[in-house]
Amino acid sequence: MNKIIYLSIIIIIFIYLLYTLFSTFILDILNNNIRWEFTLSTLAKGFIPIKIYEDLSQPENFKSELYRMGGVYGFINVSDKNNIKQYIGSSKDLYQRFMDHYKGRDTNIRLKRSIEKYGIKNFNFVIYYWDTDPAIRLTDIETKVIQSFPFKNLYNFKQEANSMLGYKHTKEAIKKMKLRFTDKTNHPMFGKSHSKLSLSKISKPGALNPMFNKKHTIKTKQKISLRLSKIPLDLFNTDNLLIKTFLNQIELAEYLNLSKRTIGRYLKSGNILLKKYYIRVNEQNKQK
Repeated sequence: MNKIIYLSIIIIIFIYLLYTLFSTFILDILNNNIRWEFTLSTLAKGFIPIKIYEDLSQPENFKSELYRMGGVYGFINVSDKNNIKQYIGSSKDLYQRFMDHYKGRDTNIRLKRSIEKYGIKNFNFVIYYWDTDPAIRLTDIETKVIQSFPFKNLYNFKQEANSMLGYKHTKEAIKKMKLRFTDKTNHPMFGKSHSKLSLSKISKPGALNPMFNKKHTIKTKQKISLRLSKIPLDLFNTDNLLIKTFLNQIELAEYLNLSKRTIGRYLKSGNILLKKYYIRVNEQNKQK
């Protein structure tokens, strides 16, 4: 008898909790004006959004809710209800991140092109997770959300939330990038110069510089010089016979146990070196 009463109490508590959760969910739908068909399709495919913003034309209307609030979000294209696509990301400041996407700066290129094609009116901004626990890494939650949806329905390039480390561009993409800057006028900074303010932000003086209070080793300096000097040199004897060809001044200086400056001076003057050598630029390099 006691067992039956005990079991009945558990069932009643379970039904009550289920009813409470379902009621809260329905209330949230009504308060946020979530369309039923969108909510149900999302529920079937992945994480349920806890907040949805539909009218994105006036960002200032929801600035107070998102400004300096962290979390995991989705930028969703709802132009085709049978093929909903979205970009999932995370940020410590959801409003600032929303504005990045909204203005097409520092954004996902697929999402950017989609917004340009369909217009912002066909997009929803949703929140999947509010950042309330500093012990939890947002990128871990973001990865969970990404992996809960079919990857074909995402604008994301990767299934894990991190940097582009490990991502390899296709040969076609690499070719396009190279072709783009073959003409220097295509470079975004062509004919422009950074303002003093921009330069001050780029510059890393003092302790901000990664080499602050550090010095390159002699070996490192040699490697740097080796990379920068790319003019092959020929070493001839006094009979004008080629002794050896060197990759650059550094290699020749090491061979003769002289300084790079000395090699450069004799190369420029054309005078005899150590009474037995002449230094000339490699003929093949001259032709190029």
